[in-house]
Amino acid sequence: MDSDNIRSIIILAALVLLSAYFSSSETAFTSANRIRLRNEAEKGDKRSLKTLKLAENFDSVLSTILIGNNIVNIAMSAMATLLFVNWFPVYGPTIATVVMTIIILIFGEITPKSVAKAKSETFAKSSTPYIYFLMNVFKPVLWILKKWKLMLDKVFHLDQIEIISEDELLSIVDEAESGGSIEDHESQLVKSAIEFDDMEVSTILTPRVDVVSFELDSTDQEIEELFMKHNYSRLIVYDESIDNVLGVLHEKDFNRYLRSKQSENSAKYLLSVVKDVIFVPPVMNLSRLLRYMQQSKTHMAIVTDEHGGTIGIATMEDVLEELVGEIWDESDIIDEEIVELKAGKRYKIKGTASLEKIFELFGIPGHEKYISNSVSGFVIEELGQFPQVGDSFKYYNMKVSVTALRNRRVLEVQIDYLPSDVDEE
Repeated sequence: MDSDNIRSIIILAALVLLSAYFSSSETAFTSANRIRLRNEAEKGDKRSLKTLKLAENFDSVLSTILIGNNIVNIAMSAMATLLFVNWFPVYGPTIATVVMTIIILIFGEITPKSVAKAKSETFAKSSTPYIYFLMNVFKPVLWILKKWKLMLDKVFHLDQIEIISEDELLSIVDEAESGGSIEDHESQLVKSAIEFDDMEVSTILTPRVDVVSFELDSTDQEIEELFMKHNYSRLIVYDESIDNVLGVLHEKDFNRYLRSKQSENSAKYLLSVVKDVIFVPPVMNLSRLLRYMQQSKTHMAIVTDEHGGTIGIATMEDVLEELVGEIWDESDIIDEEIVELKAGKRYKIKGTASLEKIFELFGIPGHEKYISNSVSGFVIEELGQFPQVGDSFKYYNMKVSVTALRNRRVLEVQIDYLPSDVDEE
């Protein structure tokens, strides 16, 4: 083998390495986690700062890489053809095409891109100085390409602002959490804020049977006992039926009423200190309810159906808990809705627990197909009747067993995790 052929092989190998470099750089800048780079840059990492600037100017970076890669690939093809024609005068071009296609595919594309994908930030930072250099070398060409792109944007309306969907926002939050930019509790708060507008009053209301209320003609002692027993600061007042709600009585107003009462006509006088409440449908979204409460300067809403009947109540605390999680005060008895009995295998769950949260816990889709938002309603819908203690059924990877009832209501269930190959029954 003469010196010219050896020189050609060395040049060809160098071109393959350059092709691998451009391919790995393209993948690295495409996959680089900008949030992680920004965090490192804010901590004083100058390499990360330079790489971040390039990543935010991705169009120019990509154009530079593609120009360089195409020049290298064309040079490789020409060099390989000359080399193989010297060895095989008749079939040289064909052999060169086959051999170089395999070499470029394996060593110039697949291998470098796979490695760069796994170490995207590392590769991007190591490539940054050379990309800056090449951007200066190709500056005239990049200027032409930029003008060409602007023209295409105007002709085909490509410059419209891209709207980010809710799912994309949630993915960005997950990426920020995995990248260490935000903590788990911060991630949950942001996700709750994003999903907040999609949630309806029906998902947070206290059902009618659990509402603590009293009739207008109740005695002072009965009302006082209700306040003391349940430790609430507000009670619903109704006339004859809870479907006819008159308003809400604050404990401080009731105490003032007791001190200043002058006649036995207590119902009429009591009504004068009862505050108005707002009435809302169960399909109202929570963000609108919160604004309505703020405008009305009230902390409680009566949720009614299309016939005007009371379904339940929703409080401002219920709304805010969907954003920030459970809010406890010193008088609350902490009663967890979901208790893990056996790590990852068995849970004790309240009937009032959110069906959506349970489905998320077990990785099950489709909670929207159920009318009810609670575990209790889910059990009744699945069984098709009011359950008895001991009734059970299988659903996807769950075995649901009823463990406690009261007045046809499911108070508590036990859910056992089953192997993932168990189908819905």
